[in-house]
Amino acid sequence: MALNAALLRETFERAKSENGGATSLGMAFYERLFEKYPAVKPLFKTPPEEQHKKLMTSVAAIVGVVEDPERLVPYLHAMGIRHLAYKTVPEHYAAVGENLVSVLGTHLSKEGEWTDEMKETWQAALEVVSNIMIEAGNDPDKFKEEMKDKGYEPNGFKKDDPRPWVLA
Repeated sequence: MALNAALLRETFERAKSENGGATSLGMAFYERLFEKYPAVKPLFKTPPEEQHKKLMTSVAAIVGVVEDPERLVPYLHAMGIRHLAYKTVPEHYAAVGENLVSVLGTHLSKEGEWTDEMKETWQAALEVVSNIMIEAGNDPDKFKEEMKDKGYEPNGFKKDDPRPWVLA
């Protein structure tokens, strides 16, 4: 998993401070997602005003441990398994990745710079994230022991914590 972690962190830190910050980015993500991919809207039971917090916390967690596969991979496996309950299918991951890269590029280019290298770095990272999540979603039984060892239920939710998107 050779990703440009420094560039991911740098651009995400910028996203949290520029152009209205993470709230603006998260809300723009869901606005564009539902406009461009209306078929996914019924999958979301939480309104965007709350859902964007989960998204931004998850992105922050991933970026924060991108160089620590021992923490990152089980977190992504749990997320992939958990997303089965939300009726997520593998095709949705590409839509989410495309959408996040597009919104991030618009968000960062308003006050600063969004380069091809930044775009390619985020695309590569989101592809890795998607592949790991899809792998777990395709065969959740394969990860039962890992889920147990890392404090998750077999369904990918955390034991005794209603916030599975937070990486402790």
